[in-house]
Amino acid sequence: MVRSTGNSSLKRRLQILDVIRQQNEAKVEALSQQFAVSTVTIRGDLNYLEEQGFIVRSFGSAKYNPNSSSSQSYPVNGAVEPSLSKADEANIAKLAANMVQSGDTLFLGASELTHKMVPFLAHQQSLSLIVNTFEIVPSIKQFINCDLQILGGAVIEDCPALVGPIAEQAVRLQLMNKCFIEFMGVNDEGFLTLKNAAMARLYKDIVSHGEINVGLISRLDFAESEGFAVCKLAELNTLIVSCDIGEQEQALIDQANMAEAGTHDSYKVFSGS
Repeated sequence: MVRSTGNSSLKRRLQILDVIRQQNEAKVEALSQQFAVSTVTIRGDLNYLEEQGFIVRSFGSAKYNPNSSSSQSYPVNGAVEPSLSKADEANIAKLAANMVQSGDTLFLGASELTHKMVPFLAHQQSLSLIVNTFEIVPSIKQFINCDLQILGGAVIEDCPALVGPIAEQAVRLQLMNKCFIEFMGVNDEGFLTLKNAAMARLYKDIVSHGEINVGLISRLDFAESEGFAVCKLAELNTLIVSCDIGEQEQALIDQANMAEAGTHDSYKVFSGS
């Protein structure tokens, strides 16, 4: 177990982002007074938010940038298609994080969107996190006060996480009431897929073991037949996916008895029965 510590600067930056999103533009001086910190601190916060693609800086102020596409996320499980903008990814990550309650035991899969959930979990208490990648550990230690466990396993080529029989066995020993996994897409048989076969086997066990499973898809379109099957759409409790869904994909969602639970500017939320 690794005990991690919280970070008040992240909470302030998230609050600043909310202010800018609501007002569309905010002045440095006004933010300094509102959050009772120096203008130097605010400028550092705004620099961070601009680097993440959330805002655009101008002299003495900052504007919200919901359509930023200044940089591309790293591929998820070997996928090479372009992902959503950073602002859209943050919105999806925040929505997923809002499903978490204090005291939950979470599994966060190895991916860009699940990594982006970490800052939005900073206010939760008594969380237990289970992960299978070392890349996410520094963020968790920086932002969340929680119990953290890393699944053991093997390091293989073209895979961002620990996988294999040891990791699969470790899953069966864990209690995970909420699991968040980013998938590559869904094939024409209604199976959610990943690029890596070993990762798909591990996540199949995790979905079978988890009490509540949340699937995230950041790509602008679904996969038709590529990738390795993890689970059926019907095995998810919640699916968050880009709004750019074709008729075939919508039909698969309907067949899985998943009802639309919310529509946002760039993504939709579906809930299972």
